Amino acid sequence: MLYKLYKARNKTADSDFDESYKEFIDSYKKYDVQVVGGGSNIDDPHEMYIMIAYKDKNHYEETVKKLQKDSNYIEQSKKLHELRESIDVVTLESSY
Repeated sequence: MLYKLYKARNKTADSDFDESYKEFIDSYKKYDVQVVGGGSNIDDPHEMYIMIAYKDKNHYEETVKKLQKDSNYIEQSKKLHELRESIDVVTLESSY
């Protein structure tokens, strides 16, 4: 498995993020990407986390190609970019 852990710092803490992330997650599921979980930091509601899992590195690379052509994903990415201050990504690989 190949995991991506996203840590986003949002400009405000409001419900716009919930709807944007829901649609974003739907795009991942469309391409058989597992959404492991995520949520807002209780101590800092401007900070959000999400972890997704790909079957392997090849699945990740193929999915990225598909997402780059997916108009809904592109639109959601633009919306999230406007709402975020920053994003950090950690890649984890597991053989089990």
